[in-house]
Amino acid sequence: MSINTGSFLKRTKETNLSEEELLILDVLFDVRDTFESLVRENYVSWHNLPYSHNLETNVLRDLINRLVESGIIHPHTSGFDNRIFYGLTEAGGNLWEVERAPNWERYCTDYSTQDETGHLTFSVESPSTSTAQAFMDCAKQCGLYGFKQDEMRITTLIEEQPTTIYWKAFSTVCSISVPTYALPDTNQLDWHEYERRRSWWRDLAELAKFQAV
Repeated sequence: MSINTGSFLKRTKETNLSEEELLILDVLFDVRDTFESLVRENYVSWHNLPYSHNLETNVLRDLINRLVESGIIHPHTSGFDNRIFYGLTEAGGNLWEVERAPNWERYCTDYSTQDETGHLTFSVESPSTSTAQAFMDCAKQCGLYGFKQDEMRITTLIEEQPTTIYWKAFSTVCSISVPTYALPDTNQLDWHEYERRRSWWRDLAELAKFQAV
C-alpha cells in the first residue's frame, strides 16, 4: 500500500502536517475511532478507502502520541471495557479544514433510526436547507430509501451541541425526517443517477468533488 491521494483528495499545503498525519486526521474528521482502526492493515477496510498510510504499528503509535501531545487529537475512554477512542480537537479540526478546504454548505449526513415499535425513520442533516432537500429528493428517486414526500418533517435547529462534525459548531442545521419503509428486493439502487445528481458530500470519497482548494 502507498500514500497516494493525488486523484482523490487535494491539500492546500498551508500547514505543517505531514502526509501521514493528514491521513489520520482525514478518517477522524466525522468520527472518533480506535487505534486498531488506524493501523495500516485496517485503514482501508475499516474506513472504506482505496489507500492507506505506510506506517508500521509502532511508528503509528508514536505519531498518535505526538498528535495527542500537540493538542491535535484527544483520547477518551468509552464502553464497558473502557476502550480508548481518538477524535479531533477543535484545533485539530481547524488544521484539517485548512488542508482539505471542505465546502460545508454542501455537507450532509444521513441516518436511520428505529423506535420501540419497529418503525423506521430516515433523517438527513445539513448546514444548508437546499443541500438537505436535494439529498432527500435524490434518495427517493434513486432508491436509497422509500418514503412519501408529504410525510417529510423539516426542522431548523439552532446548533448549540455538536453534530456528526463533533469538533465544529454550525450556526444552524437543517434536519429533515420522514417515516421510511422497506423497498422491494427487486429494487436496484441507481448509483449512476445518484452521482449525476449529487450536489453534496457525506464522506471523504464524496468530498473530493467539492473541495474549495
